[in-house]
Amino acid sequence: MKKLLAPFLLFFAVACSEPLPNEEMILWDTWGIPHIYADSDSSLYYMMGYAQMKNHGDLILKLYGEARGKSAEYWGVVSANDTLLHQTGILDAATSCWDKMSADEKLVITAFAQGLNAYAQKYPDALDEQNKVVLPLTEMDVMYHTFRVFYLEFLISRNLATARKWFPGSNAWAINGTKTSSGNTMLLANPHLPWQNFWLFFEAHLVTKDNSLYGSTLIGFPNLGIAFNENLGWTHTVNTLDNVDFYEISLKDNQYLIDGEYRDFEVDSVRVGTVENGIVVGKTVVKKRSAYGMVLSESADKAVTVAWPNLDGDFNVLRQWRAMGEAQDMATFDSALASNHLPLFNVLYSDKDGNISYHFGGNIPKKNGDWSKWQNLVTATSSDELWDGFYEANEVPSYKNPSSGWIQNANDPPFTSTIPAALSPDDYASHIAPNQMTFRPQRSARLIMDAKDLTLNDFIDLKHNTQSELALRIQDDLEGLKALTEDSIVLAALEVLTSWDATFDSTSTGSVLFINLMNEIGTASFFAEPWSFDNPVQSPDGFKDPEAVLKTINKVARKQLFQIGSLSPAYGDLFRMKSGQYEYGANGGPGTLGLFRTMYFVPGQDQRLYPYHGDTYVCATEFGEQVSAKALISYGNASQPGNPHVGDQLELYAKKELRPVWFTRAEQEANLELIEKLVEIRK
Repeated sequence: MKKLLAPFLLFFAVACSEPLPNEEMILWDTWGIPHIYADSDSSLYYMMGYAQMKNHGDLILKLYGEARGKSAEYWGVVSANDTLLHQTGILDAATSCWDKMSADEKLVITAFAQGLNAYAQKYPDALDEQNKVVLPLTEMDVMYHTFRVFYLEFLISRNLATARKWFPGSNAWAINGTKTSSGNTMLLANPHLPWQNFWLFFEAHLVTKDNSLYGSTLIGFPNLGIAFNENLGWTHTVNTLDNVDFYEISLKDNQYLIDGEYRDFEVDSVRVGTVENGIVVGKTVVKKRSAYGMVLSESADKAVTVAWPNLDGDFNVLRQWRAMGEAQDMATFDSALASNHLPLFNVLYSDKDGNISYHFGGNIPKKNGDWSKWQNLVTATSSDELWDGFYEANEVPSYKNPSSGWIQNANDPPFTSTIPAALSPDDYASHIAPNQMTFRPQRSARLIMDAKDLTLNDFIDLKHNTQSELALRIQDDLEGLKALTEDSIVLAALEVLTSWDATFDSTSTGSVLFINLMNEIGTASFFAEPWSFDNPVQSPDGFKDPEAVLKTINKVARKQLFQIGSLSPAYGDLFRMKSGQYEYGANGGPGTLGLFRTMYFVPGQDQRLYPYHGDTYVCATEFGEQVSAKALISYGNASQPGNPHVGDQLELYAKKELRPVWFTRAEQEANLELIEKLVEIRK
């Protein structure tokens, strides 16, 4: 009991003392959100580290140990990442980036690491003993973790055929005053990532005399990555850039061929732990760098290499996020974007002055060939296949204040982010981005494009729409199939699908059958009319082979009847939401089916399905005379065992509600759970 309660007993010691307005402290609200008041960056980020360790301590220690490449050494587990972090050059690049930082930038990271350690030192019993082997944490742990998440996980791993399977997700809207009842701009932040590990979000509020910045970041990072202040805000979605490429190169006598001659690799090595027959032993990882990137594998005469941005540590992700958070108007925000240090992400922006904008951000290499060429292993013997630097921020797809009054992105390419299109794919090299629009972006666009006179609550209601764009698209085609069959089971299945309203709510009765049908039939190959850039939100359409669709419905309907005994079970009976001690019937579903309310599920031990990826942090903001916002972290703002905020926001998720953001000091003090003063934390 002592282990679980010790961190929270401080409430009785300090909550009753009246804080001074300019005193450095953390005001914890009743949702476990820290509102951090500080007079300096060193104090601000020290308390940010302390707060994160309080809410996610065991997970942060685990992740930082993994980012060192020492999972086998510390915990005796088999981890391909222990090798990959060295082999790809991730850790060396992190070190190079640190060496190139200014003293001011290093101060932020040092203070954050010190805050992490401060909590661990103050409350050692709150942390799992096996994780404390990682302590103490250093500045380089912050750097290693940052580079691991951005470059190995966001970029390299999702391009490796053997990588853990995940896919980019996120929704975003920015609308101007022509679509709102108040005439104010609004912004929707809605990232989709897995519900565990390094993908978890941490929500916080950073307050200094110059700025009041509210938002979220991935745990273990010091800076907010999706945020707003009194004047502006931004959000991210993962974009369709290609800045990880794999080459097959020719070898001879341990050299590689380029431009008709064989060159030496740059070679280094490091000892890491590995597990053999249940015993941790040491092994040597050889790091080999070529003009084509780092060697991943090799045979007698061939090698496969990987090229990724920032191998030399020239880009500083944390620098750009900090600059974006300090901006107070569009000009200073654009200046932050111009640095182009983030390796990926669309940026959608709104501000108090009525502006909205879109930016296809990231380190996008200039290279020879079209998009399709670079999606495969490229056989290379010539320097013509090498990247020729990166596009500058002013060279990538971007625009401001479109005539439509709205911008959306749901991981689609930049050319369909508003309609009528503000950009033409013909104006950009095809290797920058493809040109397509799948069903979730179509749903996103259709929800926002015709909306008008929106209040903030209307805006939030739109976000919670659970209809499937694909289901709506084909309901007339399904209706037409009834005339082509006399099979009673098929007709019963068609009646379920055509009388259903295409929603994925807990009580919906057609969604289970539709998911099973689409899992069997696929989501694109059966259309008669293909997708068209000239008709982006109403194509594809029509059944190419109605008889084949009927056969598939027959197969799926009979299988579902055999397995669960019903063609129309309630969605929430089988699809569940669970976090911590809380569980509810689900709403939302796969984005591949055109749901804006996105959630992907995996089977649990009870044969029901539970979320692993989808809606995570949601924040809807209106930039009026006073900024107003509502937000939610689906799984709660903590993962640490014993913390009362593990899963405590899930009920709101189940109800399709957001909670008010307590942005002002008065609101925070009216909803206060705990005060922790910096002078007490440092003792």
